Amino acid sequence: MKVHFITSRPSLENDIDRLRAIISIIHENGHYLARDWVEVAYRRQVELKKPADDWGMIYKDNLEAIAQSDVIIAETTYENFAVGYQVAVAVQQKKPILLMRHASADKNAFATGVDDDWAQHGQYDDDTLPLIIKNFIEENDIKTKDLRFNFFIDRQIYNYLRWTSLRTNKTKAEVLRDLVVREIEKQNN
Repeated sequence: MKVHFITSRPSLENDIDRLRAIISIIHENGHYLARDWVEVAYRRQVELKKPADDWGMIYKDNLEAIAQSDVIIAETTYENFAVGYQVAVAVQQKKPILLMRHASADKNAFATGVDDDWAQHGQYDDDTLPLIIKNFIEENDIKTKDLRFNFFIDRQIYNYLRWTSLRTNKTKAEVLRDLVVREIEKQNN
């Protein structure tokens, strides 16, 4: 599963080992990052003390990573506009998102107020971190969920689906699934 990881510049400066642990947990559970940016940003910001000068590209890369990801994990211990913006974009795109805060973090912060069906909160310490991430990823693994999409059809197809639905006592969605499964089986034989 593809995971987009979000965190703030203060986290890079203050908690790089924790961020590395989060990324390691994602990899250990058999998943990968949509955008592997933490080490590059850490080196530039902390080791070289050189601020980013390509914010337009970073912005585009983050939006693209959100769009391509199956889930989002945001480390929100430190408040940051860019993190909040990415969280809002992920929620708007109906991406499952884990908003994690270290147990020592301020209890009255933006991320704690995100109340959406797609958002899950996790307060963690070093001991609970692996389990929180593992559970979130397992709960949102697309292999265990039905997926849905919009499908626009013309009147002739609609009439056929309605007629078949009534005749077979199945929903229109079940009729379509059966047709697709039969087509897949034909191609596999």
